[in-house]
Amino acid sequence: PLWPILFVTIACGAISGWHSLVSSSGTARQLEKEGDALFVGGGAMFLEMFLAVLSLLAAVVGAGSLAQYMEWGGRAGVFSNGLAVFLSHIGVPETFGQPYGAVFLTLMALTIMYLVVRFMRVASAEFLGDRIAVLRNVHVGSLVALVLSGILIWTGFWSRIWVLFGGANQLMASLALLIITLWLVSKGKNYWWSFIPFIFMFVTTIGALGITGYKSFTAVDFAAGAAAAVGNIIAGGLAVVLIVCALILAVDGVRAIVRAARREEVGAPAGR
Repeated sequence: PLWPILFVTIACGAISGWHSLVSSSGTARQLEKEGDALFVGGGAMFLEMFLAVLSLLAAVVGAGSLAQYMEWGGRAGVFSNGLAVFLSHIGVPETFGQPYGAVFLTLMALTIMYLVVRFMRVASAEFLGDRIAVLRNVHVGSLVALVLSGILIWTGFWSRIWVLFGGANQLMASLALLIITLWLVSKGKNYWWSFIPFIFMFVTTIGALGITGYKSFTAVDFAAGAAAAVGNIIAGGLAVVLIVCALILAVDGVRAIVRAARREEVGAPAGR
């Protein structure tokens, strides 16, 4: 259905939980002062939205017909060829535009892969660094991230859990909005502008994960292959785990908001 799937399909060009992780652990360290956050963070999201629109134009405007679209063979081909057609209207030859689009896409993918490995290392150090001291080492943490990624690729299991990316990503976005709401309440500021989007995104992503999990479980067919069946079972199970964890966090978050609001009403310091 259009709702809720649309809102977990269009991710990084609109709102993204991945970006909330990047901005809190990476971008924040690149700011000279707090006042730069709006320009850097908001500007980065605006540019990514622009890239999303450009990709859409390359796909739907670049191809003259559905047959040509299919001939380009896959997302990389659609982007590079569509961008070449798009650039040809401003005088750039298609013979240059097509390889330029392919190189641009490759560089973007490499940058994203670098960021993923970096933040996997940061996350493992934060979650397990106190118990497993060696994970705080930059090289060990990076190696663990690469090995785990390699296992997912070599086994082909990534294709089974990839269907959960949209829901999991936007679920993190909704929880980021919840944290923002809690901070605004603790500071006595107007929090509705973040709390209402939190409710919408939370309900939407829970619904999307529910649908994805249901489809994964109903697609289980050992007669068609044990690997595919096990993959669907694990994907469905992960969807259920994400929903349960999200509900627990949401309940705790709302309770924290209520407590902070009550402290603000009686004039008590928010930190107590």
